[in-house]
Amino acid sequence: MTKDLTIGEQIVLLTLDEETGTLREAPLRVSLAVSAAALLELSFSGYLAEHDGTLVVAGATTPADPAAAAVAGHIQSHPEETPREWLLAVREQALDTAYQGLLEKGLVREEGRRVLGAFGSVKHPVTGLSELVALRGRLTAVLAQGQDPDERTAALITVLHHAGLKTALTQGPRAEAPENRLIAIAEGQGPAAALGDTIRTTVAALTAVIASSAL
Repeated sequence: MTKDLTIGEQIVLLTLDEETGTLREAPLRVSLAVSAAALLELSFSGYLAEHDGTLVVAGATTPADPAAAAVAGHIQSHPEETPREWLLAVREQALDTAYQGLLEKGLVREEGRRVLGAFGSVKHPVTGLSELVALRGRLTAVLAQGQDPDERTAALITVLHHAGLKTALTQGPRAEAPENRLIAIAEGQGPAAALGDTIRTTVAALTAVIASSAL
């Protein structure tokens, strides 16, 4: 099932403490990574493309992924904004839809009660441990064992790296990634080079927001 998860859902699953159901990383960092992932989902679908250093609408059909659809809706309403502004505007909604996707797929359960729709003290312990192990295994195969990543796995690694979500990349046995291997993928070298300018534009927006937020 791991390949059926959106990139945003994979990010949340990897950053959750499987027992307590709370994020092991700063929520703002995770939400920005998930919103960046939604931008990439739009580029993979052909809805967005890079042009002269920014992202522009290139297609008419939005993907079924709710987070990507939310981003597309915001872009349609605010075409004058930059990718950096898009990330900030949709980050909470993107994170919420990632949680909802994991709930619907039976990979987490929800504990606690939302107040006015907000998560607050709501927790999401992981119930799909086999899927989490499989996802970590796929990252280990790429980062520690030299397996070539497919486009979506390379995108996942790139977003996690540039969002500073290090623990999500190093969980599980023998998961420590050689720094040069991680950088090669995250900087779009080798098999990840096909990701092109779209991911670089998204990453630039992501790192700018994180830097300005002093995270």
